[in-house]
Amino acid sequence: MTTQFKLIFTTCKNEAEARTLAKALVAQKLAACVNILPNMTSIYMWEGEVSEEVEAKLLIKTKSEKMNDVFETIKSLHSYEVPEIQVVDVATGNLAYFHWMDEVLN
Repeated sequence: MTTQFKLIFTTCKNEAEARTLAKALVAQKLAACVNILPNMTSIYMWEGEVSEEVEAKLLIKTKSEKMNDVFETIKSLHSYEVPEIQVVDVATGNLAYFHWMDEVLN
C-alpha cells in the first residue's frame, strides 16, 4: 500500500464551524469523508498564556493530490489566525474503503 491516502487533522472553534468546513470539503470532492468530534477540550499556549477552549476536531480523509487544496480550503474558511493542519500518511487499511475513496474523489 502506498501513502496516496492522507488523514488530515484540524480543530474548529465550535461544531457549526466544523460542519461548514466538512461540508465544503466533501462537496468540492477534496475529502471522501470528514469525522467531527465535538466538545473536545484543548489546552494550549497562545500569546504567552495557557489557554483552554472547547473545540471540535475534524478527521479529514483524502488523497495526496488533494492535500494542498484541502489546506487552502481550511485556511479560507477557518476563523483561527493559525489553524491546526496536521497530516498523517495512511500506510495500510481496508482496501475496499480505499477503493470507495478513489471512486468518491475522482
